[in-house]
This record gives sequence, C-alpha cells and structure tokens, in this order.
Amino acid sequence: MELNIASIEIEPKRHTFGHVAKRLGEDRPASRYEEAMYDAQPTENFHYRPQWEPEFEIYDKNRTKIKMNDWYDLLDPRKFHYMSYVSTRASQNAANEQSFEFVEKRGLVNFIKKDNLKKVFDFLTPLRHYEYGANMNNLAIVDRVYGTAMMSACLFQAEDRLGMAQHITKIILLLCDNDVSKLDAGKDAWLNCPNWQGLRKAVEDSFVEKDPIRLFIKQNLVFDGFVIPLMINEFSKEMAKNEEMTISMLTEFIVSWFEETIKWIDSVVKVMANESNENKELLTSWIKEDIEIMENTMETLVSFSNNPKELISTAKFDLVQRLDKCGISL
Repeated sequence: MELNIASIEIEPKRHTFGHVAKRLGEDRPASRYEEAMYDAQPTENFHYRPQWEPEFEIYDKNRTKIKMNDWYDLLDPRKFHYMSYVSTRASQNAANEQSFEFVEKRGLVNFIKKDNLKKVFDFLTPLRHYEYGANMNNLAIVDRVYGTAMMSACLFQAEDRLGMAQHITKIILLLCDNDVSKLDAGKDAWLNCPNWQGLRKAVEDSFVEKDPIRLFIKQNLVFDGFVIPLMINEFSKEMAKNEEMTISMLTEFIVSWFEETIKWIDSVVKVMANESNENKELLTSWIKEDIEIMENTMETLVSFSNNPKELISTAKFDLVQRLDKCGISL
C-alpha cells in the first residue's frame, strides 16, 4: 500500500488585523512593527478622566502644544517592537561583554595611569545620575504622550537609559576593583560639586515639564546632544591623547547606541516640523531655549579639556547640522 501525503496551501482570508488593514489595505501584509504600532492605543469609551488631571482624557492629544493630524506619522525608522528591540540589545550587550572580558582577562586596568583613572572617576561616575534622570524623563513622556508610535519608542528609550546608568556603574566597578565608595563619591559630586550643579539643575528643572513633546525635545534632542558627545566621545578622545585606549573600548557601547538613537529622534523632529509652520516655530523656540541652557551648563564640565569652549561650539554645530536636515534652521 502506498500513501501519498500532499500539502495544500490555504490562502488566508485577510493578511492583518482589521484596524491595521484600514490603513494599509486588505491585500498588503503588515509587518510585525506595523501591527504592534498602528492604532493600538484606545481612543474612545474611557470610563473616567484621570483624577489627577480631570481636564484631560487618559490618552489626550492636548497634553502637548504640538499638533499632528496623525500621531502615527511619528514612526520609529528602527522599527523597534518588543522582539526586535530585545534581540538587538541582547546582541549588542553580548559584544559589549566581550570588551569587558578582554579588559579584565588581560589586566588592562593595571596599566591605566593614576591621573587618567582619577579623571574617569571624576567625570564619568556622576553621569550615572544624569542617566537616571533621562530614564525618569522618558517614563514621564510615556505617561503623557499620545499614540503608540511615540509611547513605545520612548519606553524603549527609558529602558536604554537605565541600562546606560548600569553600564557606567559596571565600568567604574571594573576600574576600581569593586570599590563601591567610588559610586558614593560620584553621587556626592552630582549633589555637591560646583562643576555638576548646572547640569543637575537643568535635569531637575526638566522633571516638572508637563508637555511630553517639550520634554522629548529637551531631554532626548538637546540635553543628550551636548552631554553624550562631550562627556563620552570627547572625554574618550582626551583619554586617548593621554595614551589611554581602554576607556574608549568600555564606552563604545554608549557611542554606538547614541548614533543609532539619533536616527529615531531626528526622524520624529523632522516629521513634526514638516507638519506645520506652527509646529516648526514652536520647536525652534524650545530648542533655542534649551541650547542656551546647555551652553552655559557644560562649560564647567568640559574642564577635562584645555579648550572647553571649542568643544562645546563643535557639539552645538553638530546639533545645528542635524536640525538643519530636519528642516529647522536656528
């Protein structure tokens, strides 16, 4: 007896969920990212308004002055949904772990000059608290912004910032042989050292910002546009000038993350600016205000360089170039 098992192909009746098909059409299969983003947030039939802000609905477009015809235009070009985000960060972390193992296995910490090591503790350790602040600000954006596209990406950003704080902690502990007093000293510098008080004030002032897009511009575009290029990129270069390359290896993860993240941030700013002249004028005024804050704030912090003003001007120039590509001329 011979048995032949034949396979048949069953044509699906539809290629995606109904609410996604309304945007893409019935015949176009949606990507995982599109299915996870489009119109996933409720828009009607809320039972009650939030008791802490009864003037708004739970999800309300009016929490920001920025106006969008469709908040789902603010898609993430990285197309991060849960699975793609987690798998990307896991592979990056595995590569990062290799750098730490290399430094530890070869005992490279023992070859770092004491002066360079002190600079790392002085200028890198307090940044843990800047990252905690960035984590809180992005969670505040998640709480108040409208649309799954922005909410989801900002939640990933918030988790990344917590990871950055932990990453800096790991670097410091590796360099000081797990002496936790170095972390306490970094916290004390964040709270009391005059050099850090400008940045600390800027971060703490941002905690009371209610407009989620205003906070997005302040934290993710302008604050990070100065802090990470100067305190990570330029600081690593300064270490390299002093014949110290280990710090560059250990901070490469942050540099790569920043280069990836600005693609999303610039895309969001570009779409919002192109939506209307009113949006563009509002964004421009916010950005100018925040740039002025950071120019004044960073001068005391870039004291690791002999030319702090030149470095700050370069960071500002790079940010202005990014904004110009987004359609915002300062």
